[in-house]
Amino acid sequence: MRKTPPLGRYRFITLLLAAVLAMPVLTGTSGPSAAATTPPKIEVGVGYADITPPTGGYKGGWACSCAHAYGQNTRLYARAVVIKSGTQKVALVTTDLFALSAGMVRDAAALLPGRGFTEQDVIASATHTHSSQMSYMNFPAYNSVLPDTGSVDSLLNSNLVLTQPDQTMYNFMTRQLASAIRMADDNLAPGAVGWGHTNLYGVTQNRSLEAHLANYGIDEPVGSGSVDQDPNGYEGTIDPSVDLLRVDQFKDGKSVPIGVYTTFANHGTVNKASFSYYSADHAGSAERYLSDKIRTAAHLPASSNVVTAFANSDAGDMSSGLDRSGPAAADYVGQREAAAMFTAWSAAGQAMTSTPTINLRWTRMCMCGQSVDGHPTDSSPVGGLAAFAGSEEGRSLGYELGIAREGMRLPADVGPQGRKIPLLNEKGNMPQAVPLTVLQIGNQAIATVPGEPTLGAGTMLRSALGPILSGVGIKRVVIAGYAGEYLDYWTTPKEFEMQNYEGGATVYGQYAFPLVVQGLSGLATTLAAGTPAPAAYAYDPNQGTHVTAAAYGSGATAGTITAQPGTVGRLGHPAFSWVGGANGIDRPVDSAFVTVQRLVSGTWTSVTSDLGTQMLWSSNANGKYTAWWEPSLSQATGTYRMVVTAKQYRLVSGSFLLQASTALVPTVAGGKMQLAIPGAVENKDWTYRPSWAPNWTATFVVDGRKVVVSGSQALAIPAGTDVTIPAGGAKDAYGNTNAKEVVIR
Repeated sequence: MRKTPPLGRYRFITLLLAAVLAMPVLTGTSGPSAAATTPPKIEVGVGYADITPPTGGYKGGWACSCAHAYGQNTRLYARAVVIKSGTQKVALVTTDLFALSAGMVRDAAALLPGRGFTEQDVIASATHTHSSQMSYMNFPAYNSVLPDTGSVDSLLNSNLVLTQPDQTMYNFMTRQLASAIRMADDNLAPGAVGWGHTNLYGVTQNRSLEAHLANYGIDEPVGSGSVDQDPNGYEGTIDPSVDLLRVDQFKDGKSVPIGVYTTFANHGTVNKASFSYYSADHAGSAERYLSDKIRTAAHLPASSNVVTAFANSDAGDMSSGLDRSGPAAADYVGQREAAAMFTAWSAAGQAMTSTPTINLRWTRMCMCGQSVDGHPTDSSPVGGLAAFAGSEEGRSLGYELGIAREGMRLPADVGPQGRKIPLLNEKGNMPQAVPLTVLQIGNQAIATVPGEPTLGAGTMLRSALGPILSGVGIKRVVIAGYAGEYLDYWTTPKEFEMQNYEGGATVYGQYAFPLVVQGLSGLATTLAAGTPAPAAYAYDPNQGTHVTAAAYGSGATAGTITAQPGTVGRLGHPAFSWVGGANGIDRPVDSAFVTVQRLVSGTWTSVTSDLGTQMLWSSNANGKYTAWWEPSLSQATGTYRMVVTAKQYRLVSGSFLLQASTALVPTVAGGKMQLAIPGAVENKDWTYRPSWAPNWTATFVVDGRKVVVSGSQALAIPAGTDVTIPAGGAKDAYGNTNAKEVVIR
């Protein structure tokens, strides 16, 4: 199956492919002034809602008919943090989606009458997972797909058309988005917030290195650049920033953690198009592991809700998916992110305040062809040929057919699109105007970007806003990318000229992002001065799509078991199959569908479910379901069963035994042994496991004599002796062992 562009959401419909082959208008509302008086004490609340739809559709972000979702690996959620300061409320919302539209945000706010929310004080963003659903965006360019195979002729005659949102999906997602905010608002109570920060290296790379290097005047062909050419080496080619807003409530005289809002720049493309399941990618693992870490540190019960809202940042060219693929790799990245976020959370504990300044400025800016410092922008969004090549995580059909390559560009600038080779004018099919927000929370500010800013773009924005906001005590600017609206990529002018993938997908031209920076700078200036934001540009982001009464059905009234799980070792995959309603419609919303239970002293006790990361289930159009579990190497052995709790029925599997794994492999080198753990197979295993067991014991047989060695002890092997490790002779701390004899000499 061909991999396709992970970020080419807009359809490069080939009406124009044949031809290829032959001071801004600021908008907004007023906000509170930057007063010198002591701010009021705040109330805080958190909420969440399940936004996972039925299966059977395409996955968002790939824009390819090859990317289907036939099941679920991790649930997709909207997570909300609400802060109330006096009469003002703000909602910080993140969604496990490839993108989010301003129309949906506006409609969600409208479903919350009397609560004081509008589109202006709801900062909603997407994590940019490429394993979420699609067909819910207000603008049709983001609801379309390309074929994954074919010829130039078949592509030209593919009859792909712009598609409107799936109305039922749009209704479901908008209601759930509102539900997450409503839950947070209902749970408001006195509390405190505080910012923490750390850096995370070694999990991301810059996938468009040559475009990045252009910011330093370096012009390298695609694929020939090196991190050593950056003045700061590798560290200068990524955004390592992990920023975290800790949120606690006061309960019984104690400060109790209830959630976080955190940002890190990383594409959601570790899971590729070939992984046919809904997944929140690395962000989903990070969110869950971080919740667990906070609960443990705060001595909270496992049932307590700690909402961890992961907002992406300037991730346009940041990726963990260049040398990692599959859900187990995504799980590893998520664990690394969670560890860094926990460090930031711990630091935030030293900076908590119940009286932070909350100050917001919002506007809607038209992309109407304004000039920036004498440089024109375009009034029409135009996709470029370079973007039709796809990115490094997955090339498109245009690349496979030899039509498009990154770096394809004109010999000289032509109008506002510079050296871009124009492919498709998307006027009317992409937003013409975008919302912008600058929000002060204490001594930091969040600035939103409606799409995918690169590292260079993020650096440009921080450099512009920092000096403006420093006068009101703001020490750091946090970028929330993919926020408020989605309008593809945002690159620096020098990056744009290189016409890598991101530049080809910067649709309003070479100086489009400087226009956004100018708009956000205007907002920052009004915030610092205590003056109202300029009036909003009149624009309808809904494009005629609003919430209707249509809703998903209740699924089958009964299920029929077709296959039972059998005895399995740890890291194995016991499976349970049944027949019910088509395309996953039986799955309940906001509660577990498949639960694994262990028999403990005669009582069945739940150990995990499809709300976590250890399960996978599929469902097809004929209503055939199969659920799998991946028990870890430390999972207690014993008797287990699976329980299906559907909307209208309940099924219980037969019991099965979980045993210790026999898949470990002893290896000996230099007189020392290590116990290897089998590596995860891409798309076949879905949780991370280390390469080596940290603790082990092994029984060596040396000329018939047994010698027990533990940990890192060395074993002296006399010359001429026969040495083996018998089957079952090496064991880790949990009793997992080797199935075969290992002959050392």
